[in-house]
Amino acid sequence: MYCNDVNDTFVKYLQSKGIYHVENFSEKIKYKDISVETIKNQGYIISEFHARTLGYTGYMNKKLSNNIGRVVEQYKVNIKKLNRDLKKINQNGADNELDKILLKNGELYLERAQKCIEKIYINDYIDLIMRSTKRVEMCIGNTYFNNLRKLQNIEVKDIEGCCYNMVEMDFAYFLNKVKRKGLEIDFYSLINEFCSLEDLDTSSAKFILAIISYPYAFMKWCSKYRDKNENFDEKEYYLKLQKAIKEDGNSLV
Repeated sequence: MYCNDVNDTFVKYLQSKGIYHVENFSEKIKYKDISVETIKNQGYIISEFHARTLGYTGYMNKKLSNNIGRVVEQYKVNIKKLNRDLKKINQNGADNELDKILLKNGELYLERAQKCIEKIYINDYIDLIMRSTKRVEMCIGNTYFNNLRKLQNIEVKDIEGCCYNMVEMDFAYFLNKVKRKGLEIDFYSLINEFCSLEDLDTSSAKFILAIISYPYAFMKWCSKYRDKNENFDEKEYYLKLQKAIKEDGNSLV
């Protein structure tokens, strides 16, 4: 375990719950080692972290951010910006291969993203937010194998992502990482099992499905291309966007 002046008391709080802040993992799970069982096991660890930290309200030296609803709001902003981009390209014409990809695929991904947001709201999204707020749920942020594990105790490398948020978001983050690797698994079954562990209803399962169906990678690289915040040429953006289409895979809603 290691600490610093800012997080020392928070680290001690986690330790009191059997959660240890560590610097490194001696062993790493490689792609070839990922299976349905390792995915399920990670879901158990995530759920156990939630149960142990539920109701944390201490400020101590680590004031947690409240990230409830932020992802969905950002997804809505991304939709508006992509819609504006597509209108501009349609009006001015495609100047390069990347613009042509946006014209070819943009409307499809825009519709997919909008459908995900619609699914979120029609499945009691506001009620999920209210439940999370009332129960004071804490999330880890990075729930992937390289940041969270359990040996004798739960161990976390990076605790900077710890925040107040809906517990569904932790599992959605994890499944998004798994989904982008192209693994052929039954996401519906995994989500239902996680919701059972957390005592969540079908609204939560549908929320997670919508979150992992949102074309995150496509939207991310559209944003980077728009803002030119990466030092890439047109060809590199083109290749990144092609890779994003592959990573997003198929929608599950």
